[in-house]
Amino acid sequence: MEEKQIDLSCGFGKKEITPPLGFPMVGYYTPRFAKGVLDPLFARAALFEAKGEKALLITLDICLLSKPLSTEIRTLIAEKLGICADAIHLSVSHTHTGPLTGKDFASNTTADPAYLDFLKECCLEASIAAQMDLAPASLFYAKTEAKGISFVRRYRLKDGSVKTNPAPLDPMLDSPLGTPNEELRLLKVAREGAGDLYLVNFGTHPDTVGGEYISADWPGFVCSILESAIPDSDCMFLLGPQGDVNHFNAFAPHRGIVGPQKAKGVSKGQIDHARYMGRVIAGQVLSVCDRARPLSADTIRFASAEIHLPTNRDSSRLEEAMRVCEAYNASYENGKGGAHVAPGSMSVPEARRIVRMKDEPDFYRFSVYALRLGELVFAGLPGEPFTEIGRRIYRDSPFEATILTCQTNASCGYIGTSSAYDEGGYEALTSSYKKGADDVMVQGMLELLNKLR
Repeated sequence: MEEKQIDLSCGFGKKEITPPLGFPMVGYYTPRFAKGVLDPLFARAALFEAKGEKALLITLDICLLSKPLSTEIRTLIAEKLGICADAIHLSVSHTHTGPLTGKDFASNTTADPAYLDFLKECCLEASIAAQMDLAPASLFYAKTEAKGISFVRRYRLKDGSVKTNPAPLDPMLDSPLGTPNEELRLLKVAREGAGDLYLVNFGTHPDTVGGEYISADWPGFVCSILESAIPDSDCMFLLGPQGDVNHFNAFAPHRGIVGPQKAKGVSKGQIDHARYMGRVIAGQVLSVCDRARPLSADTIRFASAEIHLPTNRDSSRLEEAMRVCEAYNASYENGKGGAHVAPGSMSVPEARRIVRMKDEPDFYRFSVYALRLGELVFAGLPGEPFTEIGRRIYRDSPFEATILTCQTNASCGYIGTSSAYDEGGYEALTSSYKKGADDVMVQGMLELLNKLR
């Protein structure tokens, strides 16, 4: 394949961010503390430069990153490297077996300030390494599908109700509410005199491994498998919209997901399934990477836009919610482990949302981000939007080569479709945002993309 030379440079940097043993983990409703490490976690950085303008993509193998912490990291890097903060996209893989970096919603535990300082420094060091690694680069873009590894996790039951993550083969199952987006997008960065860089974009929940051992889950396997398969290469994983999808098909549960064999305290089937997902995605990348089409990218442009997401406050049920939370906390303190559904009509997650939001404003201010490299644009959304939100943006984006990422520069929870609020389910009950937030997000991103057209 003939590679087209363009006026662009790219550098890559990487820094390990694995926390120490005993460190609190986040991702589920049970407090967990790291008992060991299955595979290491990393901060990865890709720096692009064209005609004196710079842009930076950073990915972290962690579950959540608050808006204030993201702002601190981006401000630090912007000052040290002379990059505009809006040109820095900082996103997380959302692994559910990573370190706590904020407040644990399963307990009152908060992140260790020393680890947060370490995380900031690692992001900076990876970015500096990327700047020192700059080499002339050409861009190649491809789309394919990774089928059979992502499934809608919201199901309608035969009684008309909606349940998230139902039991496998539950006789009450009727149908999933929607279809997963199985599209996989690849940006290959071919660098002169240096290793190629592969930026892989796919959307489904990275909560396959579970347990109390640190792991980057299937996104980590995507990177390690590709780097092993392609000599002298590096890989970054960019998570797409995934608020309503995960690895589990309740109608046909994968035999490898659960099993009696254990490896380091984790079901061997869970680890094997995460590795399998990594192989499926990596295999699809390998099938298209040498046929990816060249893109022109001699200029860099970027922008952000503030959006106002309406808050899902419910003062009318505050007293009931407080009683449910008190009962749950008392159960946990008495060694019973708590209960996800308390007696009555309100679930614990819903009650926690109502109590948590009792003093919140009418809307939250977040930003959407766009970074254009010639013909290609990275579109960054905060939080965990449903896959349909991503489909709407892809459908109407003015750029054929669009890579949409979630959890970008802020982890702000689920952003569901308006229909999900009518249907019900865990995400709608626990979301910080009211029905209609999806329209605000889609409109804000499309307006931003059209400004960069």
